[in-house]
Amino acid sequence: MKADIVDRLRSWVHTVKAVSASDIMAEAADEIERLQLTDEEREAVAVAAEAYDGDHGERFAATLRSLLERTTKVSDE
Repeated sequence: MKADIVDRLRSWVHTVKAVSASDIMAEAADEIERLQLTDEEREAVAVAAEAYDGDHGERFAATLRSLLERTTKVSDE
C-alpha cells in the first residue's frame, strides 16, 4: 500500500531513491485539490455547526467550525 502523501513528503528529502520533486509536488497538489470543500459543502458545515450549537452540541459545533476555518484558509491561499 502506498504511504500517505504527508508521510511521503516529509520523508522525501531523506530518501535516497526519491521520486522527482515535480512528481511528488503534482501528486500533493492533486490531493489538496481533492480535499478542498466546495461552497455548498462549506455552507452545509456552517449550517450544521449552528444547528449543533443551538442543541447543546457545543463540542460538535466547535469541531465543525474548526474544520470550516481550516478549509477556508487553505482555499483562500
